[in-house]
Amino acid sequence: MSLIWNVYGWVQFRPSARVTLNGDQVVRPAPMPRVFRARTEFSTPAGILKYVRCPAFITEMSTKLQTAYILRRLAELRMEAFGDREFARLFGLTPARARRVLHRLASGGFLKRLANGRYVVAAFGASAALAQPFYLGTRLVEPSYVSFWSALHYYGWTEQAARLVFIANTRLSLRRNVEPYAFRLVKLSAMRFFGSITVRDGPLEFPVAEPEKAVVDSLYLPDHAGGMEHVASALAEALDTLDRTRLVAYAVRMGERSLASRLGYLLDRNGVEGKGLAEGASKVYVRLDPEGPRRGRFIAKWRVIDNLAEATG
Repeated sequence: MSLIWNVYGWVQFRPSARVTLNGDQVVRPAPMPRVFRARTEFSTPAGILKYVRCPAFITEMSTKLQTAYILRRLAELRMEAFGDREFARLFGLTPARARRVLHRLASGGFLKRLANGRYVVAAFGASAALAQPFYLGTRLVEPSYVSFWSALHYYGWTEQAARLVFIANTRLSLRRNVEPYAFRLVKLSAMRFFGSITVRDGPLEFPVAEPEKAVVDSLYLPDHAGGMEHVASALAEALDTLDRTRLVAYAVRMGERSLASRLGYLLDRNGVEGKGLAEGASKVYVRLDPEGPRRGRFIAKWRVIDNLAEATG
């Protein structure tokens, strides 16, 4: 009996034997070799190939996780900001391994953590992303777009910039700080989340409400746009540049009768016909400024109580 090693494990060979049968000697064939499976991954060709490639594989992975390689790869793909899942897919890592690598990079100052597993590249001095609050804000939660007071100021309809950056989205309603900026995430229902465009600032792109949607959002939630008096002033400034058909269509699409009434009245006050708004206007009187008192001029056509003078008086 002999044992021979091959890639499948140890193989036991038994020699053939001579036996006497009816007075004649015959050769009994040797039994089939027995294979003793080794308790190792060398027991299969795939296992051997894995171990042959192992040094190269380890070298490749260690290179891919080096800080310089990661930053270079992110720069090649222009990924100024990303989530931990995107990072894991890009570098072929498990979620746990990706989080450890991201923590290492953030601790070293190469990345800045935003929130909810979102990061922005901060290596090599000042980052374009860190200098653009609209870009950062729309990376805090996705999908999202810049709106309300921030959009009114972006379009130049108000000189005063808000201390907060207002971001419309469908998931979160909270305040978030990413030094040196403060963000107000405003949650909208899915049916009211529409009407954004992508704009560019240098190498960065981010979504902003269309001009008409910026006005409509601000009329819907005026407390996020500096109050109704501020919104009314911005609307008067913007009227010459707005697509009035789109403005009316967006107001009706919001499905809020008080919004249609307020917009119709403000358009009338600026000498513009609010065609198409009457059908969607409120059936009961609503305050022009939702935060103001329920007194002032009662406008029967639009069922609006113009309480701005009362609110500021």
